[in-house]
Amino acid sequence: MLISSDSKTLLDKKIKEIIGESTNVLKYPFGETSMTDILEEASYVSMFEEEKFLIVKNADFFGKEKLNEKDSEKLMKYLENPYPLTTLIFTTYEPCDQRKSITKKIQEVGEFYFIKAPKNYELNEEIKKLLHHYKVDDATIRYINEACLGNYDIIVNEIGKLDLYFEKGSTISLDQMKNIIVSNVNDNVFKFVDAVVSKDYRTTFQLLNDFEVIKIDVFQLVNVLAREYRLMFYYKILERKKYNRGDMAKSMKLQDWQLENVRKEAMNYHMDDLKDFLVELSKLDTAMKNGTYEKNLAFTNFLMHAME
Repeated sequence: MLISSDSKTLLDKKIKEIIGESTNVLKYPFGETSMTDILEEASYVSMFEEEKFLIVKNADFFGKEKLNEKDSEKLMKYLENPYPLTTLIFTTYEPCDQRKSITKKIQEVGEFYFIKAPKNYELNEEIKKLLHHYKVDDATIRYINEACLGNYDIIVNEIGKLDLYFEKGSTISLDQMKNIIVSNVNDNVFKFVDAVVSKDYRTTFQLLNDFEVIKIDVFQLVNVLAREYRLMFYYKILERKKYNRGDMAKSMKLQDWQLENVRKEAMNYHMDDLKDFLVELSKLDTAMKNGTYEKNLAFTNFLMHAME
C-alpha cells in the first residue's frame, strides 16, 4: 500500500482509517532503516498469527528519489508474494512518479492513495467546516487562511486550539482571531530567526521540529533568515561609512527600535561571516529548488554550521 499526500494531517487520518483499533503497529523511517530490515520484519511469521501493520515513512523513492537496484529487486520480489498477515504501508509527502516500475507494481498488487490538501478558495470552504462549532464571518475565515500561509496543516492545528479559548457555539470576532493566530504562527517564525542569530541551539531545533510537524516550508525559513543576515550585513557597511543612526534607519527603511535590534545582533558577527552565510543561503536556495539537495537535511546542515 502506498499513501502520498502533501498534508501530514490528511496522511495521518488515512493511516488511522486503515489501522482502525489495532495496536500491532510498527513504524520505520526509510533512510534510517534498510530495505532488508523492513522486508524481514514484513515477512516475519508470528507464532500467534496476529495481523500486523508496518508503516514505512518518507518512502520518497516512489517520487524523485531513487532506490538502488538491489533494494528495488528485493521489494519487487516481496510484492509478488507478500506475507498475508502484514499490511505494508509506504508513505511519502512527495508526488509519486507514475512512470516508475516500483510505483506501477504497488498499484498493480496493492492500493495507492493520493490525498491532496485543499488549496486557495477550497481552503475557505474547509475552514468553514472546521469552524462549524463556532460563529464566524467571511472576513475572519479569509484572515485564518492568510495568517496560516494557506497551509492546511497549520490551519487545522490553529483551529484545534480554539477550544481552549471559546465554548462551542460562541461568536468569534476577527480581532479575537487575530490575537490568537498571529502569535501562534508568524511570531514563531521570527522567534526561530532570533534563535538562529543568537545561536540558541535548543530553541532553534525545537522550533524547526515544530515547523516540520505543521509543514511550514523550508524555503520560507531560508528567506526570512537571509533577510536578517542581509540587514546585519548592510548595517556593518553603513557603520564602516560612519552613518549616524538617523541616516541608517532611513537608508535601511527601519524604525528606530528595529535598527537597535539589528545593531545588537550584528555586534556578534564579523562582516565576512555574514557575507559567507548569505552566499551559502543563496546557493542552498538554488540547489533545493533544482532538487540537488533534500531541502530539510540541507537546511539543517546549514544551521549547524551557522551556529558553531
